Amino acid sequence: MFLPGRSLVYAGTQVDPLTSEERQWLTEHDGKIRLAPSPNWEPLEFFDKNGVYNGMVADYMHLLEERLGFQFDVIKINTWENVLTLARRREVDLISVAHQTRERGKYLDWTPPLFTLSNTIIVKKSVSGVLSLGRMRHMSIGVPAGYAVYQYLKGTYPDLNLVPVSSGREGMRMVSFGELDAMIMEVPNALFVIENQQITNLRLAGTIDFKVELGIATRNDWPLLGTIMAKGVALITPEERAAIYEKWVRLEQTPFYRNPTFWTVVASMLLMVVVVMAAVIAINRTLKMQVAQRTEELRFNEKRLEALLQLNQMTDASLDEIMAFAVQEAVKLTRSRFGYLAFADSTGWLFTLNSLSSSSSRDWTSRRTPEGFPHAYKGLWGNALTTQAPVITNDYLTSNPKMAGIPDGMGSVVRYMNIPVVRQGEVVVVAGVGNKHVPYDTADQRQVTLLMAGMWRMVQRRRSEEALKQSEKRFRDLVESALTGITIVQAGQVVYSNPEQKRIMGLLMPFSTENYESIHPDDVEAVKAFYGAIYAATPGLHELEFRFTAEGDGGPLTWVNCRANPIEHQGEAAMLINSMDITRAKELERLLVTQEKMAALGHVAAGIAHEIRNPLSGINIYMSTLEKRMTAGRAISEIEPVFRQIRSASGKIESVIRRVMNFSKPCEPKIVLTQINKPVREALALSMMILTKSNIHVEQQMDEALPLCQAEAQLIEEVALNLITNAATALKAWPWEKRIRVSTFQRDSTIVLQVEDTGPGVPREERDRIFEPFFTTKNNSTGIGLSLCHRIVTDHGGSIRVEDSESGGACFVVTLPMDSVSVGQPG
Repeated sequence: MFLPGRSLVYAGTQVDPLTSEERQWLTEHDGKIRLAPSPNWEPLEFFDKNGVYNGMVADYMHLLEERLGFQFDVIKINTWENVLTLARRREVDLISVAHQTRERGKYLDWTPPLFTLSNTIIVKKSVSGVLSLGRMRHMSIGVPAGYAVYQYLKGTYPDLNLVPVSSGREGMRMVSFGELDAMIMEVPNALFVIENQQITNLRLAGTIDFKVELGIATRNDWPLLGTIMAKGVALITPEERAAIYEKWVRLEQTPFYRNPTFWTVVASMLLMVVVVMAAVIAINRTLKMQVAQRTEELRFNEKRLEALLQLNQMTDASLDEIMAFAVQEAVKLTRSRFGYLAFADSTGWLFTLNSLSSSSSRDWTSRRTPEGFPHAYKGLWGNALTTQAPVITNDYLTSNPKMAGIPDGMGSVVRYMNIPVVRQGEVVVVAGVGNKHVPYDTADQRQVTLLMAGMWRMVQRRRSEEALKQSEKRFRDLVESALTGITIVQAGQVVYSNPEQKRIMGLLMPFSTENYESIHPDDVEAVKAFYGAIYAATPGLHELEFRFTAEGDGGPLTWVNCRANPIEHQGEAAMLINSMDITRAKELERLLVTQEKMAALGHVAAGIAHEIRNPLSGINIYMSTLEKRMTAGRAISEIEPVFRQIRSASGKIESVIRRVMNFSKPCEPKIVLTQINKPVREALALSMMILTKSNIHVEQQMDEALPLCQAEAQLIEEVALNLITNAATALKAWPWEKRIRVSTFQRDSTIVLQVEDTGPGVPREERDRIFEPFFTTKNNSTGIGLSLCHRIVTDHGGSIRVEDSESGGACFVVTLPMDSVSVGQPG
């Protein structure tokens, strides 16, 4: 929350980016601006299991609060459609991110985009090939309900079988279980869900021709809020944007040797070996004193040590082999007749020694237990599970005379011992042995405990390694199937390129050569600089668009966008380059520019034709009249008026042509130091008679202490006269108050001329066009006036725009640069 006197840092400066009016408004609404995130949109934004707002967008929102010194009132809404409904009803004030559409534009304004996302097609791995929307008419396709992509697909591809789903996670689950054929969603969302939910049977099969530009959406009846948010977004640096993206969207897994758990396990194993060796040394010292009496026990302890060492050396064995070895060794080393092993999260075994022989080739019978701790065997592990401590019973018939919880066919149990392995307060494994011919002692307990602890470490390590391999394979598959070219450069050499990178670049294969013959000549210097940054591993984000011919001279020209940023690859510094083929986009852009130019040319031609048509028709009519009168022998006095009418119509045509020529080839302004109030007053004087006849009241608020500005007085007078005349025309048929206010004042290093009226104003949908040549909504108007004003102001190095006045009418604002000598000096 922003408090008086609090020092805030705005992107490295102590200067508040907000105006005093904006700061006052934000302070009054601190903690009251209702922010509605999109629910269940991982990793962009979501509420975690504790109800905390989290994700990429949440990080942006927290940065905005920090930069601008205030807090949002975050509201949790169950669905995206309800978010839009509440925004439409003004029950929320701001949507964290949303794509701009025409329908939403009726009640929302947008900041510049925070980021742009591609939409990907997700299918089962059993569906082969790259898919496009044109090949999916026979498929059921899931799309998040209420999202902009759903409306786009519904309007652009009406033949598709679209199925609205509540969230991307739900849609991908339905594809995984075969309830949907495909799912369309944003790439980061897809990657996050696949990783988080461990969905291993899905793949990315293509992208669609729709990208989501996500900006902050604010209610459009609070324009100050939109301006404040836009300024806040501008304070977020590219480095912060990249850090947020990398935090939530990852394509690599941390190598196992950088995992602290791995080194903890290694250290524990080393410590255990040290402990065992110390125990062996102590036992050996005792045995030296009792060699004759303890020879057999010494040999047996050596076997126990060998079992532990052999267990630790089973690095290539399967989990089943490790578990079976541990149980069988526990039975042999304790001289028992049976052993069992049960896991809390997987199956276990019951081993029975059938042979009475003491040879190493004993006869074992094994049975697989049900899932987890089997209830049928509770008589074997029940006490250990309850107490979470080793249990030794050397008179089992006394403790359990009915043999309850003993597997069928096992026979009688004379004595037994079971050992639980406890981790984080829970029993994860229970191991036991039974029917030793002499009572069990603490030495047996220690041996089985060490053996089971070693087995558990081996199992956990093997499970971690398998999980790591699967995770690495899954993300390698994603990278290999990505529709963006990916290259890793390390020490000046390419160490990895995915298939898409090779497809885009073809034989060129950049980043590993300095051969620039295939590069377009206009792009060679930029490419050299880009390569230099890559080879030097220069910190920061580097981006470049360039052209090349993959097949040498005469081949097709390819446009590619490359973005490079430093990463760490296998413990060493490297550069990650993402490449995208934008050839088609550039072609479409060129076609669009050409179409816009042709449309503008047609617009100008239509305007000129309209202006000339009326007087030219008059000339034709007058010529016909003149011909009839001359044929009839009329007197010159009757013919003279017709000549005057022809000259008048011809003059109108000449006037139109002159205005068009002045507009298309304006003369260079004769800029001198000017006091702007003088030409403005002269314009007022010229128009005062018209204003008085129209009963229009004029207010003048001119700052007499204004500094001089660089301008041509005659042209500024023409601009002011045009704006005043336009305001008077707008008020001519206005039935309510008719008032024009003309103001001049200084704002920062500019001089401002402002003309505002109380009329009907300029509709928002026309504001972007009113300065276009020949655009007009008035009868008997050429549509050149405002475009000429725009040209004059632009030639002066200034700007002109239209806003809503305080009274609801139009307010035209002209800014002109101040004389550089006068800047910072009082008028």
